[in-house]
Amino acid sequence: MVIVEKIKCFLRANKYYKKYCQTSVNDCRYWCRGLKYYRNLYHWSPDKEVSGNTVFFIIDPEISHPGLADRLKAIIGTYYIARENGFDFKIIFQHPFHLDKYLASTHYANQNELSYSLKNSRILAYNGGGSVPKLSKSVKQYHVYNYIGYDILETNKIGNYQKLWGELYRDLFKPTPLLQNAIDATPLQPDTYIAVHLRFVNALEQFEENQFNFLSKEEKEALIIKCEKGISDIQKKYSDKKIVVFSDSSVFLSRVATDMPGIIILDGAIGHISFSNTEDVVLKTFLDFYEMGRASLVIRILTKEIYPTVFSYYAALSGGKDCIDYKI
Repeated sequence: MVIVEKIKCFLRANKYYKKYCQTSVNDCRYWCRGLKYYRNLYHWSPDKEVSGNTVFFIIDPEISHPGLADRLKAIIGTYYIARENGFDFKIIFQHPFHLDKYLASTHYANQNELSYSLKNSRILAYNGGGSVPKLSKSVKQYHVYNYIGYDILETNKIGNYQKLWGELYRDLFKPTPLLQNAIDATPLQPDTYIAVHLRFVNALEQFEENQFNFLSKEEKEALIIKCEKGISDIQKKYSDKKIVVFSDSSVFLSRVATDMPGIIILDGAIGHISFSNTEDVVLKTFLDFYEMGRASLVIRILTKEIYPTVFSYYAALSGGKDCIDYKI
């Protein structure tokens, strides 16, 4: 199993595979998965009257799912597909947490709204690396279970796609009172600070399963020092702004809090929602996402030892802000 996961990690990082092979491979994977869904859930007999045309994005608890940013990219991409085809859009997201606990929307649905009759419904796989699909109005419901966390707006070079992604996100979601209270409890006011993000994955401590960027003790210390210097350089360049550091590493945030007075660190439990989905972890993940989107600028620190995250990039887009890279 470890060998299989290492192969997957290699392929995900391989530019040739991503450019020339991944879309076709995922089409095949999702076609096979679709056959299983059709066999287990769907039938030809009528089951309910269905009005209008709707695309449902469904989080199936029986299959594995990526992190929050990939899920949000797929949701926004599917919303765009529905809108472009003149369909309504609904979300069923109740695993491993209820999305409506953190993000308010008028687009949530329940399982009992789904029709499994093939007279009404078809399965649609969201392959964000492919083209924007044309949907048939003769199909009342399209059900999306399978997806890849690619931004279909970007891969299809939709005009002004970064601005559009943020507009679609804000049209679809806003913070619930639970999340808004957490935002209001921070000492941050919109546009008064620079958000700096570093994603170490497993470089400093175990954070995510099936990732293999482990470092020795000496390499960890060297990486911390290098990243702290990068933050210090950013602090000097943007001396008129507060600097707020976000990371998936508790080890690194603790060091920054000790070594770098004046740098702001937000409290909260840190974890990956695919492996740790307690309320405090999920709430902190959404809090980080929104506080990055409220910054005047988002900066991703990148170096060969850490993961080139898109979490902060899409957090910036969600707030209509810019995200730039700082390579060290």
